[in-house]
Parts: sequence; C-alpha cells; structure tokens
Amino acid sequence: MNQPRIFGIRTSAIIEGLVLVALLAAIDLLVFGGEKFFTLNPHPFWIVVIFLAAQYGATEGIFAAAISTVAYLLIGTPAAAEGVDRFDHLYAVFINPILWFFIGWALGELRQRHVRERNRILQEIAEANEREQLISDSYEFVKSRKETLEVQIAGQLSSTIEAYRAAKAAESLDPQSVMGGIEKLVGSVMAPQKFSLYLFTDNKLQATILHGWQPGDTMQQTIDSYSPLYQAVVGQQQVLVIANSDHERALDNQGILAGPIKDPNSGQIVGMLKIEQMDFASLGLQTVESFKALSEWIGAALVNARHYQTAKSEAIVNPERGLLTYGYFRRQSDYMSKLAKRIGFNLSVLVIKLNDADALDDAARIRVARQISESVRTTLRGVDLAFDYQTDGNEFSILLPATPVAGASIVRDKIARDLEKNLRDTRSANFSYIVQALHEAA
Repeated sequence: MNQPRIFGIRTSAIIEGLVLVALLAAIDLLVFGGEKFFTLNPHPFWIVVIFLAAQYGATEGIFAAAISTVAYLLIGTPAAAEGVDRFDHLYAVFINPILWFFIGWALGELRQRHVRERNRILQEIAEANEREQLISDSYEFVKSRKETLEVQIAGQLSSTIEAYRAAKAAESLDPQSVMGGIEKLVGSVMAPQKFSLYLFTDNKLQATILHGWQPGDTMQQTIDSYSPLYQAVVGQQQVLVIANSDHERALDNQGILAGPIKDPNSGQIVGMLKIEQMDFASLGLQTVESFKALSEWIGAALVNARHYQTAKSEAIVNPERGLLTYGYFRRQSDYMSKLAKRIGFNLSVLVIKLNDADALDDAARIRVARQISESVRTTLRGVDLAFDYQTDGNEFSILLPATPVAGASIVRDKIARDLEKNLRDTRSANFSYIVQALHEAA
C-alpha cells in the first residue's frame, strides 16, 4: 500500500522520528541537565536510528541519523577535558553521528533487501495462485465442454430416434396419423418453440397444426391471397428467411421461416410450413436446407395420404381395418332406408366412438377396428354390417336391418362385452355407444 511521503520519506517515519528525538531530548533536559547523553554509551539516539532504519529502510534510516545529529549538535559540544588531544575530542564528539549515518544506511538497505525478497515471494505466490486458478478454470471449462458434448451427442441420438419414429408415423396413409407424425417430425428435426402447418383450401392458406401458439400471439390462422406472405410462398414459391431483408418484409412479422409444401409430381401447392420461433443460434444455412427437405417430404406424405383416402373412399372394404368404408356406408344406408320404407321393416344403426383415440398408435387403432369387424361377424347376424363411420378412423357404425331400437340396445350390450373381453390389453381403448333408428316400421 502506498503511504504519503514528503521528499521521498514516509510521513509516518518523519512523525515517529521527531517524536522519539523530542522525547529523548526532554529526558536529557530533565534527567541529565542537557548534556545530550555525552556520558552514556551507547547513545540513546541509536534507538531512533535503528528503529526507523529497521522498520522503513535506508532513506528513513538516514533521515533518523540526520535529525539525531541535529538534536545532538544543536546546543553545542562540551569543552574538551584537560589533557585530551583536540583530535581525540572531535573524534569522541563526531563518532556517533558518523556511525548513525552508516548504520542507518546499511541497516535500511538490509531492510529493503528483505522487503524486495518478500515482495518477490508474494508475487510468485500470487502468480502460482493465478496459475492454479487458471488450471482450475481450464479444467472446469473442459469438464463442462465434455458434459455439453455428451448431452449434445445424446440429444442428437435421441433426436434421430424421435425423427425416425415421427417419420414412420407420418408415412401412415391415415390423415390423422400423418398430421401427428408431421408435428413430431418438425419438432424433432427443427426443434422450434412455435411452428404451424397451413393447408391450401379455397384459394387461402388455413392453419391446421398450431404448435406452441399462445392465446396472445398475433399470427394469422387464415392467410388470404392479398397477403405478402401468400404471394411470396404460393405465388412465387419462395422459401423465406428472416435474415434476408426482402424476405423479412414478405414474412410481415408472421414468422422467421416459411416455405411452400408441394405435390412432388405435379408441383401444385398443397400448403405452407412456417416456423414462428426457434433459437437464433440454430438459424443457419444447414437449418434452411433441412427446412426445404422437410417441406418436400411433408408434401409427399400429404399427397400420398390424400390419394389413398380418395381411392379408399371409392372402395367398398377398407383393407387395413377389415370394415366397409364410410363412402359405402352412405350409399348402403340410403339404399336400406328406402328399402325399409318400401317393404316396411325396422332399420337401426349403432355408432361406436373410440374415445381418447390420440392416446393410441396406428397399430392399436387398426386392431380396434379389426376387432369390431370380428365381433360383428361372430356375435351378430350375417345381415348386420360394420362400417367406418367417419374418415378419421375414430368412429364406427353397425347397420342393423330388421332391428328395432330396443333390439339395437341388446346388440350394443353384446358388442360392448365382446370388445371388453378381446381388448383387455389395449387399456387406453374405451368406447361410447349411440343407438339411432333410421326407420321404424308402422
């Protein structure tokens, strides 16, 4: 710590030296009658010189010798004793001041040497502590980096597995499974906080998947043809990135990435994939290329599912489920209703709804549908027919000719018991039943 100095001498040394000299001078006047300790050996002023030189160093030691000499010679030297040579008398008078200056300098230099050695040791200790801290920080950094890489590798492996599972789910030809697989796939590959999937209907883009959206978000769920985003994605078929100033204007605060979903064969626009929020550090060239590839893959999955559903709706039997199709149900129910009215017999329908269908995977939903078909075949009459009641695969219907509502209720109980018996291991499969009369005979 830097101390205040006067002419290079510490202020504390000046004060301490003056106080000690004044104290010794007062003792001389009171006890020895002002003889300045000429009769004492060693001289008491040695205390001042040795104390300041040992405590502060050479400069303060010489200062102590100087003020001691001034005080020593201030009043004057005593007369030489009789018979004493003049040079011997001068030697006796000046030997102490000379020794004071020499000892003050020598002892002060020794003190400063010790101080320098101490400062060197302290500096080496500080440098050693700094090296130790640097080594410790480096170790912690390497350890943290290792753990981060381990987590990153594990995350990449997990993401790869999740992406595979999502792609497998999206490869299904069931529209609901395709949508669920697309949502999981985008989340696994791009890891966004918010994204959406729009489908092209009636010359508009209508949001179908809204992942991570909050009630206070200002993003539009319907984008018409006047929107800059619509014109860029649908009209010009551009992939928009917010890092591009022209693209930023087209995005119009609706997202950070957006691109068209197209039919890979015809090039026709099917919809739009848009990411509203993701980590900024993840937004790079590789991310944009992954986004483009993902959009192409989603387009192929959606188009294949649509083609399959169109073909299936025109078929009589759903080959996956072993049930008659929904399109055939409409034709058959209309025909049977007209026939019941003409001939005069009862016609009822039993609707079975699969509750919490989202909790089941594709294989479980297919098994439920096949079990309904099997239950109808084994427990009911040969004229009772089982259908897909809706295209989403969550509702089924059983057409019951010549069966009143009361008889349909009995059929409902039989079907419920048989499903409960054969679907015990599918715990998430629970059903609700509705009985309707399509025609009641007079």
